[in-house]
Amino acid sequence: MKIALTGASGHLGSALLQEINKRNIPVNILVRDENAPSIKNLPVQIVKGDLLNAVALKKLMQDCDVLVHSAAVISVNGDPKGLVHRTNVEGTKLVIETALQAGIKRCIHISSIHAYQQLPASEILDEQRAPVNETAFAYDRSKLAGQQIALEANGRDMEVIVLNPTSIIGPYDFKPSLMGQVIIDLYKGRLPFIFNGGFDFCDCRDVANAILNAVTMGRPGEKYLLSGKWYSLKQLVQLLSSASSKKINVVALPPIAAKAGLPFIKLLAAIQRKEPLYTNEALEAIFNGNRLISSAKAKKELNYTARPFEETMQDTFHWFKNKSYLV
Repeated sequence: MKIALTGASGHLGSALLQEINKRNIPVNILVRDENAPSIKNLPVQIVKGDLLNAVALKKLMQDCDVLVHSAAVISVNGDPKGLVHRTNVEGTKLVIETALQAGIKRCIHISSIHAYQQLPASEILDEQRAPVNETAFAYDRSKLAGQQIALEANGRDMEVIVLNPTSIIGPYDFKPSLMGQVIIDLYKGRLPFIFNGGFDFCDCRDVANAILNAVTMGRPGEKYLLSGKWYSLKQLVQLLSSASSKKINVVALPPIAAKAGLPFIKLLAAIQRKEPLYTNEALEAIFNGNRLISSAKAKKELNYTARPFEETMQDTFHWFKNKSYLV
């Protein structure tokens, strides 16, 4: 068996490469940067290109049996340049079409919990929850469209399984990710405040394990939620303080204060020509994200397990420290 992997230089892709290497599975990877730190010293076949490069995609999938499509653009600031749609929707369409032409037998498509409506937050969110609608944020709509494109290919001489992780956190976060940068900034004292909300966090290593289990497990045409447990950002700070043996003091802002500051944050970002410190999309996820996300189906059919968040935070801090992100 040989795997074709997109998104190898991203956070989840980096964790996937570690797990693939542990299982001694041959792999072709698609990357824009051949010197990406996530692939250093790993036995991989490198294909340079992106999701809209048909020639590179064809080369990526040559002689492969399984496709793991984890590449995506994550955004909490809309889609002003169209990159989210081009990558997550048009890119996925070309990836799936190429996989069908290449004779790929099974496709594991990585979507997101944001493809589902989060409210009502007081009810369990599982695979039966309604998808987001046309009024949803650009990223959420793009992830739904991408998984629909993938699922439509199921049964066309290819088996397709969709996995929907929650907020991924953990080691091997080279770029780093949005949450990884939050952890770094909190430790360095660059964030004087947080918000009085939180996320359902899952460990990148647990997600990677479930993805590779899905190569031989799970039912074609099905979706599987991969969650951990909901933690407040206050609890995240406390766990980071414990892991680092450093007292981290921040103020937790309520929704009304966070939303009142949005116009000023947006103006400051425009003046500095930087991404805003936070956005309405980010606040929506923090304050209104579902707190009762169920992975019962994935646990039963993919042997998915979620380690304690305390362990994830310990390992994440020490990984960042050992890689000199915290100096």
